[in-house]
Amino acid sequence: MKSPKHTVDIRLQNKQIVMRLLCFHEPMSRMEISQDTTLSPGTVTNVTGELLQEGILAKTGLVESVGGRPRTLLTISPNYGYLIGVDLGETHIQLELFNLARQKLGAIRYGIAESGNTPDYYVEQISSGLKELASSTGIKEEAILGIGIGVPGVVEHNGYVSIAAPMWNWQRVEFLNMLEAKINLPVYIDNGAKAMALAESWFGAGRGVEDMAVILLGTGIGAGIITKGSLYRGATNSAGEWGHTKIELNGRPCRCGSQGCVEAYAGAPGIISSLKTLSGESAKQDEDQIVTIKNLVEAYRAGDSSAVQVLHATAHYLGAGLANLVNLFNPELVVIGGWAGLLIGEAIMDELKKYVAQYALAPSAAHLKIDLCQFGQDAICMGAACLVLEEFLSANKKFMRQSVEG
Repeated sequence: MKSPKHTVDIRLQNKQIVMRLLCFHEPMSRMEISQDTTLSPGTVTNVTGELLQEGILAKTGLVESVGGRPRTLLTISPNYGYLIGVDLGETHIQLELFNLARQKLGAIRYGIAESGNTPDYYVEQISSGLKELASSTGIKEEAILGIGIGVPGVVEHNGYVSIAAPMWNWQRVEFLNMLEAKINLPVYIDNGAKAMALAESWFGAGRGVEDMAVILLGTGIGAGIITKGSLYRGATNSAGEWGHTKIELNGRPCRCGSQGCVEAYAGAPGIISSLKTLSGESAKQDEDQIVTIKNLVEAYRAGDSSAVQVLHATAHYLGAGLANLVNLFNPELVVIGGWAGLLIGEAIMDELKKYVAQYALAPSAAHLKIDLCQFGQDAICMGAACLVLEEFLSANKKFMRQSVEG
């Protein structure tokens, strides 16, 4: 005889199956759910009945049935709960609030103060941003299922969560514990490139693609690798630090302490450094990176020879770095994102593809596509919200407003 605990576990697993299917393929009828899963029609009826009663599912219309009554279409109830995604960048903090249909309901963006790279500063900014976002949208904090945060640097998950971000002088900072002590909500943290990869894989440019790489180009550079439909993390979740692979031995110094990294040439400061070197100017410590890159792209489009030379060189460096990644992982798709990637992406795309084809092995690049990310500047926030959605779709009881034993 099955124990009560075993029965509850099976029911939770069945809920997870139904919720995941509807999240990615809604709306669906009960018969379609049964046909697309291993669940019997009776089990689907029971599970969907419970989820409807709990308010997690909603009826969204009818579809005609051949020789029978119309079938009810089911969907995840958009307003059962809400997700907050945070892009914790080096130049800004952006918070966005989504419902379970992944519609953006509100957003707040803060610039980073000069002294704003301390953990305490970010904790305070996220906490106040949460309150402001809830107030401006009229969403009560208790209706928020959790907060996902995409951060630069390495986020280790080896028994605890800590962040190593050399550009901020963070060495294994237990940022998750600091936030949870301040915010009375579940908090999930991962590297921004990984978060972006999750969003683009699930709902964006990479939907339906089994093997892909998502490249984040900003002040820093990172990559999220999707293999066989799942995010590749490595032993301690530090996989994807592609920006610190080497493209020139004894090359430019990189902020990581090494030399010749992709980031030193194709991150925003590296691009600006190339521009200043060419013009004979000195880079300013307080220079607005976004404004400078925007001006560079505008000059490129106007035919300015220096801008053309700098962006062609950037495409060359990126192309060589991407060719290494293509040879190593053999992705079907490479998606370019991040604020700098989106600013320069269209301008360098043809050159970038040319250099990837030149340096990658022909079999590895034969069917490769390179494109811009679909979620634009919202990609990291959307991906961070997906960290919360992932937990919600696990049918974890902490997210259920009625106990499954009830």
